[in-house]
Amino acid sequence: MKDPGTVFTTKSEYVFRFLKEEILSNRLEPGSDLTISRISRELNVSSIPVREALKALETEGLVEIEPHKTAKVATFNLDKLRQIGTVRAGLESYAARLAVEYTDQTHIDELYSLLDDMERARKNNDSETFNITNMEFHRYIYQIPPFPMLYDMIINVWDGGKWTRAIFAISPERMKASIKEHKEIIKAMEEGDQDKVERLVRQHRMSASKHLEDRLIEQIDS
Repeated sequence: MKDPGTVFTTKSEYVFRFLKEEILSNRLEPGSDLTISRISRELNVSSIPVREALKALETEGLVEIEPHKTAKVATFNLDKLRQIGTVRAGLESYAARLAVEYTDQTHIDELYSLLDDMERARKNNDSETFNITNMEFHRYIYQIPPFPMLYDMIINVWDGGKWTRAIFAISPERMKASIKEHKEIIKAMEEGDQDKVERLVRQHRMSASKHLEDRLIEQIDS
């Protein structure tokens, strides 16, 4: 086993990378318990970096953590994925359409800044940072129009399907396509084209869902 102090910046990063590889390679199957004490013993680290790593994996959608219960490898339900993808596509594309009317240059500049952050994360193959910045990008757009009820609905559906965030961990190649699609959305917002923005966001959401679905089917069949 590699010494976490000589290869990785922190022990939590070491645990994170180790568990992520175990999950993505299916050596840890969906639904498997992730007991902190066992992982600590196996990797010869304290419980603190294990807890930090599990929280980071939860952010990527690869781990599910319930209060006062053992963490588990996320389980994937294709029917639920399709439902969430369809609902999100409808809600998010409409919110983006509404945002166009209220968008100014400050908003555009911030979106391009987030896009730059995503590109850096992609080049570093940092799916965790990419995922977080991707969420910030979308949530920023959906908060532009003065319709907090719509925004809350989007977040509730989003959080109800936390495991869908695993797409960039499971499929790193999706990052490049995502950046291209985000750039097209920003340009359409600059043009003030509501129809185009709505169409692009809907296509973006459905494309991401279909890509994740295909990858999950590949894993199930392998």
